[in-house]
Amino acid sequence: MPNLFKDKIFANTLLLIILAELLSFLGYYFSAVNTFVFFATLILVLIISLYKLEYGLYILLTELLIGSFGYLFYFDLNGAQISLRLGLWLVVMSVWLAKIILEWLKTKQLNFTWLKSRRNAPFIILLIFIGYGLLNGRLNGNSLSNIFFDANNWFYFLLIFPLMAVWPKSDQLKVIKPIFLAAITYLSAKTVFLAYIFTHNFSGLDLEIYSWMRADRLGEITQAAAGFSRVFMQSQIFILIGFFILLIYLLKIIREKTDRYYGWQNLTKYLGLLALFLSAIIISFSRSFWLGLAAGGAFVWLIALFKLKIKFKQFIFYNSIILFSIIISLILTLAVVKFPYPSAYGGFNPADLLSQRATQITGEAGASSRWQLLTPLWQKITVKPLLGQGFGATVTYKTDDPRVLSTSPDGLYTTYAFEWGWLDVWLKLGLFGLLSYLVWLFMLIKQGLKINSFISLALATGLVVLMAVNISSPYINHPLGIGYAIITLAILEKLKMDKEPL
Repeated sequence: MPNLFKDKIFANTLLLIILAELLSFLGYYFSAVNTFVFFATLILVLIISLYKLEYGLYILLTELLIGSFGYLFYFDLNGAQISLRLGLWLVVMSVWLAKIILEWLKTKQLNFTWLKSRRNAPFIILLIFIGYGLLNGRLNGNSLSNIFFDANNWFYFLLIFPLMAVWPKSDQLKVIKPIFLAAITYLSAKTVFLAYIFTHNFSGLDLEIYSWMRADRLGEITQAAAGFSRVFMQSQIFILIGFFILLIYLLKIIREKTDRYYGWQNLTKYLGLLALFLSAIIISFSRSFWLGLAAGGAFVWLIALFKLKIKFKQFIFYNSIILFSIIISLILTLAVVKFPYPSAYGGFNPADLLSQRATQITGEAGASSRWQLLTPLWQKITVKPLLGQGFGATVTYKTDDPRVLSTSPDGLYTTYAFEWGWLDVWLKLGLFGLLSYLVWLFMLIKQGLKINSFISLALATGLVVLMAVNISSPYINHPLGIGYAIITLAILEKLKMDKEPL
């Protein structure tokens, strides 16, 4: 994995990400820059997708990894913002559809053999339930606007078709690996950098960055204590998944004692990466991520002990590296927020902050709102628990969110988007729709364990992490989680076709 740093794709991806972020920051102040880059990107992706569809998919994937809600660039159409993510989706899907139509006109055949596989039956059933959720939402009288914006994220599932159209033809992993590593390394460094900016006096720079990130919906920066601000970006989910992918890869190296990597120099690289990723997860102050961290850690242990049957000494050595990475990540986090130049804000104690954040599940606005939502949401589910109420179904509850209180003093808030991810699916698709989603994900995990290669085990671990995080933060009904799931499906299908683990 560290050798990917020398990969040209890694270097080029990192440079393009940095350029895109700088242009996005500039576009916040000059709308013409934002609009120009938006259309220039779509035109570029259209051209290269017509040449090779996978190239367009690579750009789409890169945006997904770093863009959180997809508004790195956007087009303002009479007050309605069209995100870059939506634009990329439309371009890639249109090019794929055009190529499919041309292929059918020439051959009178369509190649969807992967759909006929018995192991993909749960996925097809899930797609049927998504279509049912659209129809059911209308039958239940839900607002058309709410139905569209609620179901909008689920359309990302359709990307599985262009993915499967290009995946079997070549080894896309050689390209996706450095892209993924470049994106999560950048996001981790960005998180640490922002933590430094927002805990020190930079004479207004923090306010400018905050305004840009809020406007482009790149993340949330909120004050957790006097002088300390949490830096949370939705795309950090990929840092968390990447952390466990690296752990699985390290486990493989230690177990097999691969001469090329089994040396202190390379182990130090792994240690540094693990510490950087973990620092970003800590700084996010996301209890959902920490829950995913615990679930992923337990799953990796089970893989090590029962799947790979690692020797006791190797297991101790492996966990020692993990422990060192935790210590280094805590030292890095402390050094960043307490660095004396320029002057740091406040006299907060990082250890107390972490402990308080991990144990405080009531009283704080975000946690309190989640718990206040739980009862009304459950009551709404029980009205039609089996069939659900379709996309656009809303719940009204009382919240302590300051943004809501500023416009609604009684704290009452009505929404179709909920923090409780699995309950959200249950309400919209019904119990059978929820079960179809769970069965599909468990089938993917089972396939990953059965193939038993580094990449399949890593992807299976990522799904476990995603499912755990989704308990209290919605990801499996969002392009971030959906994107990871369908890419996992495509990779596992490729491994299955090759019949040889990578």
